[in-house]
Amino acid sequence: CGSSTDLSHMPVEGFDFVITDPPFGNNVFYADLADFFYVWLACVKKPLGLDAFEGPFSPRTLEAIHNHVEHPDDPAAFYESLLTRAFEQSFVRLKAGGLMAFTFHHSQDEPWLSVLKSLFDAGFVLEATYPVQSDESKGEGGKFGSRLVEYDIIHVCRKRLEEPTPVSWPKMRQWVKAEMLRLRPLLESYKSRGLQDADIRVILRGKALEFYSRHYGKVLVSAPGGEDSVLSIRDALLGINQLLDESGVQVGERPP
Repeated sequence: CGSSTDLSHMPVEGFDFVITDPPFGNNVFYADLADFFYVWLACVKKPLGLDAFEGPFSPRTLEAIHNHVEHPDDPAAFYESLLTRAFEQSFVRLKAGGLMAFTFHHSQDEPWLSVLKSLFDAGFVLEATYPVQSDESKGEGGKFGSRLVEYDIIHVCRKRLEEPTPVSWPKMRQWVKAEMLRLRPLLESYKSRGLQDADIRVILRGKALEFYSRHYGKVLVSAPGGEDSVLSIRDALLGINQLLDESGVQVGERPP
């Protein structure tokens, strides 16, 4: 019963593996939903002197969600800052050779921007992405949260132990295109068995982000007559989406 933004009671580099599941942007208001059973649990737990049940409602000060009512000025920044702090705490507690795995999936780009930026800013590298069939909790047709998407993506991450090496965006585009060509026959075979275009798109995007994460902060774009600039996550996603369009992957749902 505590916040994952403060794991100071746990040993530094004491864990081999971290498994987590980041909050789902602005799709689920967890604390509001928790109030339904919180009031009943409080009746039993409060007499035991547990601080977590002292208030009339479930704790939400450090609830990492995109909530424009609680944080009207910049809900996205609040959501991103808490995600970063939580990932940083996991980074410190994870052994040098340890792994962190989490699942996150969305058919639109905006929720990915906060999660990916927080992940990379905390010092993690995206080692691998694995698609797994989603459970039925997303409702009919996979429309809960990530519409038209029937697969979840498990992200496996490692601690970045060395400074990333600079690479140009055109060079990375070549790597990404080669990876798409390599995976395309495999995904097409699964498509014949019901894999949706939106799922294929997200799977390929995840593989492309593996390349980007290894050089995060050092992926460079040349400006005509000027100095190179660093490619942001937003621009990287736009570039990857463009590559997917060029490769002929149909779009299940485009970002707004």
